[in-house]
Amino acid sequence: MTFSSDGTPLFALVMAGGAGTRFWPLSRRSRPKQLLPFAQGRSLLAATVERLTPLVALERTLVVTSLDVAEAVRAELPQLLADNILAEPEGRDTAACVGWVAWRLARTAPGAVMLVVPADHLIPDGAALRSALATAAATAFARGGLVTLALRPTCPETGFGYLEVGEPVGAAGAHEIRAVKRFVEKPSRAAAEGFLAAGNFRWNSGMFAWTVSAIVDAIRTHLPDLAAGLDELMAATDAVGESEALRRHYPGLRKVSVDFGVMEKAAPVWAVEVDFAWSDIGSWVGLAEVLSESECGVSIGDVVTLDCEGSVLVSDGPLVAALGVRDLVVVATRDAVLVVPRDDVQRVKELVERLRAEGRSELL
Repeated sequence: MTFSSDGTPLFALVMAGGAGTRFWPLSRRSRPKQLLPFAQGRSLLAATVERLTPLVALERTLVVTSLDVAEAVRAELPQLLADNILAEPEGRDTAACVGWVAWRLARTAPGAVMLVVPADHLIPDGAALRSALATAAATAFARGGLVTLALRPTCPETGFGYLEVGEPVGAAGAHEIRAVKRFVEKPSRAAAEGFLAAGNFRWNSGMFAWTVSAIVDAIRTHLPDLAAGLDELMAATDAVGESEALRRHYPGLRKVSVDFGVMEKAAPVWAVEVDFAWSDIGSWVGLAEVLSESECGVSIGDVVTLDCEGSVLVSDGPLVAALGVRDLVVVATRDAVLVVPRDDVQRVKELVERLRAEGRSELL
């Protein structure tokens, strides 16, 4: 599939390597967040690929995941060619993931445009997303540089990164295009309230577009050590094959996000403004943003409630019976039960780290 009159090919990279420890105990090493059935009974990963398919051909859709769950991902995405599911032997954050795919495409489709999307976002309006991504691809092709989708904030959220944007430099369809002045890490509450009031800040969606040559050049400029490692990886691929080359060289690649390592330093960076419903479902409480709430709050699985309010109750097997519960998260699996106040759900990662430190690997 192409998106331009000259036949420039469009590829999509779906990043599916995260662990999703905030969703323990439902999420485990063998079943990370992107494989959980939070998209109307389908996995977030399957829903992501389905949203892209009308825009990007399946043969040009690449999924990068971890070696531990590669087979589970292949089973989840039977419509994809097995060779389009790429397995990292060790997670090295998003810059390495993006770089690996870009270096591969530089050999096979050097003139292509890449779309990059996480596998664990929930976006109900697939048509709106595709429109925005098509605009981002066209912007990357026509203007050069790197492009991000910028979401208009609806509240002073402290869990997202922000973009400060300039005046519009153009428009395509329903989307304004602005230059990005700077990236801002997750702010304090006061700073987030200031961003919302200022009107020229957007949420950083983590969805990008760029030409293959633009991202390769940006990585060479801003992460030269990563670029050198990727050069060694590709040379080793020629010599010993990709699987062995990955085993030898991938774990040594610099571990850094593409946002911090590249986007925050690059120029120009363009923002395509979008205004559709979106959630990265960052915690158990985040489910309430995307799932219909009952009188008790949110319930999934075999749950019976009486006189409950504002809670998230999840069963992956045993009955969860709750009476008089207020503002709690309770998640029950066959071998673990999580109980935590709603306001403390971001600390679930601390529990996972405690279990790891205590050698409870069977629960991870």
